[in-house]
Amino acid sequence: MWTVLAVLVLAALGALVAIAVSRGDDGGTKTVVATKLPARTTVATLPVFGTETAVTTVLPVVTATTPAPTAPGTTTLTRWNDADGYTLVLASVPNANGRASAVQIARRALDQGLPDVGILDSTTFSGLAPGFFVVFTGIYTSNADAAARLTQARTAGFTAAYVRRITR
Repeated sequence: MWTVLAVLVLAALGALVAIAVSRGDDGGTKTVVATKLPARTTVATLPVFGTETAVTTVLPVVTATTPAPTAPGTTTLTRWNDADGYTLVLASVPNANGRASAVQIARRALDQGLPDVGILDSTTFSGLAPGFFVVFTGIYTSNADAAARLTQARTAGFTAAYVRRITR
Protein backbone atom coordinates (compact mmCIF):
# COMPACT_ATOMS: atom_id res chain seq x y z
CA MET A 1 0.00 0.00 0.00
CA TRP A 2 2.80 2.44 0.92
CA THR A 3 4.62 1.62 -2.29
CA VAL A 4 1.58 2.50 -4.40
CA LEU A 5 1.12 5.75 -2.46
CA ALA A 6 4.81 6.68 -2.97
CA VAL A 7 4.54 6.02 -6.73
CA LEU A 8 1.42 8.24 -6.95
CA VAL A 9 3.17 11.07 -5.07
CA LEU A 10 6.19 10.84 -7.40
CA ALA A 11 3.90 10.87 -10.45
CA ALA A 12 2.09 13.95 -9.15
CA LEU A 13 5.40 15.74 -8.53
CA GLY A 14 6.57 14.86 -12.05
CA ALA A 15 3.34 16.28 -13.50
CA LEU A 16 3.77 19.49 -11.51
CA VAL A 17 7.35 19.89 -12.75
CA ALA A 18 6.23 19.32 -16.36
CA ILE A 19 3.51 21.95 -15.99
CA ALA A 20 5.92 24.45 -14.43
CA VAL A 21 8.46 23.95 -17.23
CA SER A 22 5.84 24.27 -19.98
CA ARG A 23 4.52 27.55 -18.54
CA GLY A 24 7.92 29.13 -19.26
CA ASP A 25 7.04 29.08 -23.00
CA ASP A 26 4.46 31.77 -23.83
CA GLY A 27 3.83 30.26 -27.29
CA GLY A 28 4.20 33.66 -28.96
CA THR A 29 5.81 34.24 -32.32
CA LYS A 30 9.11 36.03 -32.68
CA THR A 31 10.36 38.18 -35.54
CA VAL A 32 13.93 37.73 -36.65
CA VAL A 33 15.58 40.80 -38.09
CA ALA A 34 18.83 40.33 -39.94
CA THR A 35 20.90 42.65 -37.82
CA LYS A 36 22.13 43.31 -34.32
CA LEU A 37 20.37 46.53 -33.41
CA PRO A 38 22.57 49.25 -31.91
CA ALA A 39 20.08 50.42 -29.29
CA ARG A 40 16.75 49.58 -27.67
CA THR A 41 14.19 48.81 -30.36
CA THR A 42 10.57 47.71 -30.16
CA VAL A 43 9.36 45.38 -32.90
CA ALA A 44 5.75 44.27 -33.28
CA THR A 45 5.25 40.61 -34.11
CA LEU A 46 2.48 38.85 -35.98
CA PRO A 47 -0.21 37.32 -33.76
CA VAL A 48 -0.89 33.62 -33.52
CA PHE A 49 -4.55 32.82 -34.27
CA GLY A 50 -6.57 33.43 -31.12
CA THR A 51 -3.96 35.60 -29.41
CA GLU A 52 -3.31 39.30 -29.18
CA THR A 53 -0.51 41.02 -31.10
CA ALA A 54 2.67 40.78 -29.07
CA VAL A 55 5.34 43.45 -28.77
CA THR A 56 8.91 42.33 -28.22
CA THR A 57 11.55 44.66 -26.86
CA VAL A 58 15.04 43.80 -28.05
CA LEU A 59 17.90 44.92 -25.83
CA PRO A 60 21.18 44.15 -27.59
CA VAL A 61 24.52 44.34 -25.87
CA VAL A 62 26.21 47.64 -26.67
CA THR A 63 29.92 47.84 -25.98
CA ALA A 64 31.72 50.90 -24.72
CA THR A 65 33.88 50.91 -27.87
CA THR A 66 31.04 52.06 -30.14
CA PRO A 67 32.52 54.96 -32.12
CA ALA A 68 30.97 58.38 -32.44
CA PRO A 69 29.12 59.06 -35.69
CA THR A 70 31.49 59.77 -38.55
CA ALA A 71 29.47 62.73 -39.81
CA PRO A 72 26.60 64.79 -38.58
CA GLY A 73 23.60 62.61 -39.42
CA THR A 74 20.98 63.77 -41.83
CA THR A 75 17.37 63.40 -40.76
CA THR A 76 15.89 62.43 -44.11
CA LEU A 77 15.81 59.00 -45.66
CA THR A 78 17.35 58.39 -49.07
CA ARG A 79 15.20 57.17 -51.97
CA TRP A 80 16.67 54.51 -54.23
CA ASN A 81 17.40 55.85 -57.71
CA ASP A 82 16.02 54.02 -60.74
CA ALA A 83 19.40 52.51 -61.67
CA ASP A 84 20.62 49.09 -60.63
CA GLY A 85 23.38 49.14 -58.06
CA TYR A 86 24.79 47.78 -54.82
CA THR A 87 24.02 48.63 -51.23
CA LEU A 88 24.53 47.43 -47.68
CA VAL A 89 21.46 45.77 -46.20
CA LEU A 90 21.19 46.63 -42.51
CA ALA A 91 17.86 44.94 -41.72
CA SER A 92 14.89 43.20 -43.32
CA VAL A 93 11.56 43.77 -41.57
CA PRO A 94 8.45 41.78 -42.62
CA ASN A 95 5.85 44.02 -44.30
CA ALA A 96 3.24 42.69 -41.87
CA ASN A 97 5.14 44.31 -38.98
CA GLY A 98 4.69 47.72 -40.58
CA ARG A 99 6.94 50.29 -42.13
CA ALA A 100 7.26 52.08 -38.78
CA SER A 101 9.59 49.35 -37.48
CA ALA A 102 11.84 49.78 -40.52
CA VAL A 103 11.79 53.58 -40.13
CA GLN A 104 12.86 53.20 -36.49
CA ILE A 105 15.86 51.08 -37.50
CA ALA A 106 16.73 53.52 -40.32
CA ARG A 107 16.66 56.45 -37.87
CA ARG A 108 19.09 54.58 -35.62
CA ALA A 109 21.40 54.10 -38.61
CA LEU A 110 21.20 57.83 -39.38
CA ASP A 111 21.98 58.62 -35.73
CA GLN A 112 25.10 56.45 -36.05
CA GLY A 113 26.27 58.57 -39.00
CA LEU A 114 25.74 56.03 -41.78
CA PRO A 115 25.38 57.66 -45.22
CA ASP A 116 22.40 57.48 -47.57
CA VAL A 117 20.12 55.44 -45.32
CA GLY A 118 16.78 54.46 -46.80
CA ILE A 119 14.05 51.86 -46.97
CA LEU A 120 13.10 49.67 -49.93
CA ASP A 121 9.83 47.79 -50.32
CA SER A 122 11.18 44.48 -51.59
CA THR A 123 8.04 43.76 -53.61
CA THR A 124 9.06 46.47 -56.12
CA PHE A 125 12.55 45.03 -56.75
CA SER A 126 13.00 41.78 -58.65
CA GLY A 127 16.32 40.97 -56.98
CA LEU A 128 14.83 40.91 -53.46
CA ALA A 129 12.55 38.40 -51.75
CA PRO A 130 9.07 39.95 -51.62
CA GLY A 131 7.35 40.82 -48.37
CA PHE A 132 9.99 42.90 -46.58
CA PHE A 133 10.97 46.47 -45.88
CA VAL A 134 14.74 46.51 -46.44
CA VAL A 135 16.76 49.11 -44.52
CA PHE A 136 19.85 50.02 -46.54
CA THR A 137 22.81 52.38 -46.43
CA GLY A 138 24.64 53.66 -49.49
CA ILE A 139 24.09 53.40 -53.22
CA TYR A 140 27.17 52.05 -54.98
CA THR A 141 28.06 51.19 -58.56
CA SER A 142 30.13 48.11 -57.70
CA ASN A 143 30.25 45.29 -55.21
CA ALA A 144 33.77 46.35 -54.19
CA ASP A 145 32.65 49.92 -53.40
CA ALA A 146 29.86 48.62 -51.18
CA ALA A 147 32.08 46.03 -49.49
CA ALA A 148 34.56 48.77 -48.59
CA ARG A 149 31.84 50.30 -46.36
CA LEU A 150 30.95 47.11 -44.48
CA THR A 151 33.27 47.92 -41.60
CA GLN A 152 31.57 51.28 -41.08
CA ALA A 153 28.12 49.67 -40.88
CA ARG A 154 29.29 46.90 -38.58
CA THR A 155 31.13 49.33 -36.32
CA ALA A 156 27.90 51.35 -36.07
CA GLY A 157 26.24 48.28 -34.52
CA PHE A 158 24.80 46.58 -37.61
CA THR A 159 27.01 43.50 -37.33
CA ALA A 160 24.91 41.41 -39.72
CA ALA A 161 25.08 44.00 -42.54
CA TYR A 162 25.85 42.56 -45.96
CA VAL A 163 26.32 43.68 -49.57
CA ARG A 164 23.36 43.18 -51.90
CA ARG A 165 22.77 43.96 -55.55
CA ILE A 166 19.53 45.86 -56.14
CA THR A 167 17.76 45.45 -59.48
CA ARG A 168 14.37 46.61 -60.68
